[in-house]
Amino acid sequence: MRMIMATMLRSMFRDTHTLVWNIVFPIAMLVGLGLYFHDAAYSHRLLAGVLTTNILFGATMVTAFNVMAQRNRGIYKLLRATPFRTVSFIAAMTGARTVLALLVSACVILMSLLLLGVQLSLTGLALMLLVLLIGTVCFTALGFLAANLSRDEGIVNMISNLMSFPMLLTSEAFYSLEHAPSWVVTLGQLQPFHHLVDAMAIAVHPQGDFVGIWMPLLILTGFTILILGAAAWTFRWDAEQPVRWRQGSAKKAAST
Repeated sequence: MRMIMATMLRSMFRDTHTLVWNIVFPIAMLVGLGLYFHDAAYSHRLLAGVLTTNILFGATMVTAFNVMAQRNRGIYKLLRATPFRTVSFIAAMTGARTVLALLVSACVILMSLLLLGVQLSLTGLALMLLVLLIGTVCFTALGFLAANLSRDEGIVNMISNLMSFPMLLTSEAFYSLEHAPSWVVTLGQLQPFHHLVDAMAIAVHPQGDFVGIWMPLLILTGFTILILGAAAWTFRWDAEQPVRWRQGSAKKAAST
């Protein structure tokens, strides 16, 4: 599994989607918005928003496309002939994405310290690491799920957008929902990105009450377990293999 994880990590640095969405986009957004607003209070919200948005788009705009492309090229058929288990493959991909997310996050945090004057405590940095780890696992699994439900780039693009943008718009990644309609706030609380942003905002705040971070982290962990289970259950080694529940429906129809 370690070899597959290292191979995936090397391929990510050669992938255009990864370079744009996971490296160029978060750094450009941090520098651009940070220097434009140049406000100390907003800089902490911006840092939390950039770190969490990088995880979200890295999963839906990169992982989903990569998984679907590798499956359609027949790479997973070769893996299927080996004793490599589905859970181990998902773990290897998740591990590679976690390493990449931590590297990019370290660059983003360093730039926020040097350019925006953001102040972070050691406790906050440790909690940020914990949030990044749980969040990366959760949303990498979500990227797998989007790829599992797709057959081509058009479908995976549609599903990824339907997943990512409603999550982003109903969260407080870059703005407050204090005056938003109650249904928007309720909808946001029903999706994992809201709790990822909430946990990261508490960790980033230099004088925050860190006790409040455990509830959003607990909820995010629950989402992670559910999405990992769904990703493993719907995973397809072959592009021609139907999605698990469609396969069950086809067998039921054949039996009748």
